Amino acid sequence: MHYRKDIQILRGISVMLVVLFHLGFTLFQSGFLGVDVFFVISGFLMAILYTHDNKKAFFARRAKRLLPAYFVVTFLTVCLAIFIVTPNEYAQVFSQSIYASSFSSNIGFWLQNSYFSKAEFNPLLHLWSLGVEIQFYLIIPILFFFFQLNRYLFMIILLSSLLLCFTLLGISPKTSFFMMPLRIWEFLIGYGIAHYFTNSGNIRQERYRYLGTIGFIIIFSIPLLHVDGEAMNYMDGHPGLHALVIALATGLVLAFGLLKSLEFSKVGTILEKLGQYSYSIYLVHFPIIVLYLYIPFSGTKLKPESMVDRGILFLLIVFASVAMYHLVELGSKKIKHLLAFLWVAPLLIVSMAFGGLSIQKSLYSKKELMIANAFKDRDVYRCGKLKRILEPNSHYCKLTDLSSDLVKQKIMLIGNSHADSIKQTFTKEAEKLKSEVFFIVPNEPMFKGQIGPKEIIDDALEYKIDTIVLHYSFAKLPRVLKNIETLTILADKHHINVDFIMPVPYWDKINIPKALWEHKHDAVALPMQTKKEYRLKNRENFAFLSKIKSKNFKIYETAPLFCKNECAYVNEEGVPLYFDNGHLTLTGSRYLSGLFHEIIESHNVE
Repeated sequence: MHYRKDIQILRGISVMLVVLFHLGFTLFQSGFLGVDVFFVISGFLMAILYTHDNKKAFFARRAKRLLPAYFVVTFLTVCLAIFIVTPNEYAQVFSQSIYASSFSSNIGFWLQNSYFSKAEFNPLLHLWSLGVEIQFYLIIPILFFFFQLNRYLFMIILLSSLLLCFTLLGISPKTSFFMMPLRIWEFLIGYGIAHYFTNSGNIRQERYRYLGTIGFIIIFSIPLLHVDGEAMNYMDGHPGLHALVIALATGLVLAFGLLKSLEFSKVGTILEKLGQYSYSIYLVHFPIIVLYLYIPFSGTKLKPESMVDRGILFLLIVFASVAMYHLVELGSKKIKHLLAFLWVAPLLIVSMAFGGLSIQKSLYSKKELMIANAFKDRDVYRCGKLKRILEPNSHYCKLTDLSSDLVKQKIMLIGNSHADSIKQTFTKEAEKLKSEVFFIVPNEPMFKGQIGPKEIIDDALEYKIDTIVLHYSFAKLPRVLKNIETLTILADKHHINVDFIMPVPYWDKINIPKALWEHKHDAVALPMQTKKEYRLKNRENFAFLSKIKSKNFKIYETAPLFCKNECAYVNEEGVPLYFDNGHLTLTGSRYLSGLFHEIIESHNVE
């Protein structure tokens, strides 16, 4: 294939959109679609570069091209994190580096949370796309074999991946986002363009360059699109219909090129230069932004608060990108036995990551480590990822492991993320009392558009539930009060008990571990809340719930367990009871053990 300036221009515009999105520019809120352009380009190049008779040479070339800079960025991020971030964040960097070393970052982040969540500290989040790409390379020989076997298999695999991707958007958007099989269709669009519309990657029909230019305009319009990365439908979600349009637009450019007037314009020349540095820019920009804007216990902060910070970040990204390109991307080509070094590099990263754990322990006191560990002091989210994938239509999972002949009653635990934070302790008490517990899968049951009271009662009847236990946060409770009343009325008709556990003390906009850390290091005053203040906050909620007339409905208060006069947020040893401003750690949830025992025992049938 001859040098194609238009492909470098595509790379340039893609990396520009991604970087501006990560820098928090509102206009570029859909800039993450630039990664979809990269996937199509990769598929296009694979169709040209891969030869079935010389697989070894193909993989060696790909490794030499991608891995030196990939490993250097991962290694340097780990090294910097050891001395910049707290043990709370370093534990997350440690995990990310292990996944990155095995080219499975996408799987690691899929196990964690949505790409669009800022709750975790993720300086290596951008490596998810490299995980997807490298995994695609590994299956190219298999795909090539099938395509040679039957030409129709190309379209069957492409459409199957696309349909499965769009279908899973309605069940688990992050699965469609992160998992390679659900992204194959994007690579195969590029592959198909190279194979069926070009001469070994070169443009066939010069007269149709205007079609490629139309595709370029569509890609350039990405910032004007509004894409909700967490929407559960293919119309608004990602990768959904917008990603398909962008992939096809990229295919138009690859098939027909760009108008010469655009290619050789000033804009085209600038984008071509960006494209030349695009891989280095993509690798270095995200860790720089995240580490520069780092605030302890604040997750991933991306948007700079001032133009000065944006200017500094711009200069840092430019300097690091140029250094990475010349010293590593180009410099690694001069290294003899480079492939042997690339085999050793993952071991060096893993060794440094483990070494960092020891270094961090020596840098911080026991009390500081206790504060930092609060973020890890919690159970697996909801019912776990495997349950969601294997049983996508199930509303519940069984948390207890009891023999059916021992079960005295069946309980359904319903609520938002605050119910999730107490479920492990609740389940342990239930097992002691021979009670079976079913936990709801959706995170916001009885909220508008989510599973409603009638569906919950129908499910309760199906599972032969004796008692429904409800628990919501103070902030979200007003939105479900009327539905709680409806649920109670419906439950009465079927003689099902309904118990409501009042919200635990909630700290307005105050992250408890962060507050404890800042108090220790910067003498920032600690938060304070009294039992009286808590009850004032909840008086309207309590008043509404108290008016529900049913002999089978009971309200349980939590404040007395946390508040004598002032409400506690650490235990006697100083271990945090919260991992943010309102969600209990496992340590905190154990304060409710006696209450759970009382609730469960009150309904036990001998």
